[in-house]
Amino acid sequence: MSKKSRPPKSRPPHRTVFAPETGEAPLYWECPECGYITGDPQFMDGSHPCPFCGKVDGERRSYPTDRIRRLDSRIRQYNRDGDHEIVVILVMALLEAVLEDILDRIMDAHGADLPLRRMVMDTQRAIGTRIGKIFPSLTGEEFEEAAAELGYRDFPYRWREMREARNAFIHDSPFNGVKEALQPSMGHDAMELLDQSYTLFVLMNNRFVADGFSKD
Repeated sequence: MSKKSRPPKSRPPHRTVFAPETGEAPLYWECPECGYITGDPQFMDGSHPCPFCGKVDGERRSYPTDRIRRLDSRIRQYNRDGDHEIVVILVMALLEAVLEDILDRIMDAHGADLPLRRMVMDTQRAIGTRIGKIFPSLTGEEFEEAAAELGYRDFPYRWREMREARNAFIHDSPFNGVKEALQPSMGHDAMELLDQSYTLFVLMNNRFVADGFSKD
């Protein structure tokens, strides 16, 4: 990236406040100064200081993005209708979008401008490359290690298993054969991964974006 990583700045003690469970995509707010994300509704109006950098004024952006929230809403409707195969397919697409968003945030925190970030994401589109190469290059940790340290040790494994099942269902496989159906239980598992992904990626954001490596 165009800016070298710096030692973490002196920050006040903080903890991530998670958004309440509502049966839909959670609502978080992001500090425009340091990138810290919180589910505390008091943080929305900009009159309360960021618990990470202390900034008070400035528009607080919402997270997840509108495009992710729209996809989340459609997935939950398909789940209510019992269309578990569609649920699995769309959850895998949403998780890839969420990962792309967090990688973009980390690159931005390292000082990469928009054209560079766009070029990286356009030329490295494979999910395995993004997880296995881009994430460790940006954070200094493997994705699996970071997830485990944040309390989600099984998340990467479950995500990988479901991606493989999705791929076998959609694509012809000369090695393992075509998967003719996805089990209804996989729809339930996919919804669990969906809900967990928001919490995990908020934690990753607050660790790798708002941890002192963000721009001045």
